[in-house]
Amino acid sequence: MKLFITALTACLFMVSLQAKSYIYVEKGIKLPLKNQKTILYSGDPVKVISKKGDVVKVKLSGYVSKDDKLKLFATKNLKLLLATTKKIGLIKIVKNRGVLEVEVQKKSITDDMDEAWEEGSDLFYDRCTKCHHAKIVEHHSMQDWNALFGSMKYKAKTTKKQNAKILRFLRAFAKDGILKESD
Repeated sequence: MKLFITALTACLFMVSLQAKSYIYVEKGIKLPLKNQKTILYSGDPVKVISKKGDVVKVKLSGYVSKDDKLKLFATKNLKLLLATTKKIGLIKIVKNRGVLEVEVQKKSITDDMDEAWEEGSDLFYDRCTKCHHAKIVEHHSMQDWNALFGSMKYKAKTTKKQNAKILRFLRAFAKDGILKESD
């Protein structure tokens, strides 16, 4: 019985490490990891590899441009940035796919997708419903959102920082994005 409980506990721990987590940045979009010469972005889906005290080792998987091996993108169209690094070789590359493993503070990880994307979501629904009903984000592609938001951001009277947060949210949850609001 002890062996069974130990095995079950180990399995549950491993499953919890495999659960989808997200980078959480309380204010802003960027999470600089100065000692690792890397920047992660709020809302990035990550796979937790290990936990040790206040430090969590995470893995990000995505796509790399043939022209820039220092950026990791979430999608093939290279529109949603996951990470940038200043050191060649941190992103392990095979063909156009890349994997990055970094350590972040525990406070910068959440299992709650809504919490990770709250700021961008709130800005979108606040600013983009002043003149009309909110569009269903996943009904449009990233390219559609670039044009739609690009033509309306002046009426919404948003700042450059707000534009970046809103566009990041729209790209992540677009028809061809990496997340769905129902996840």
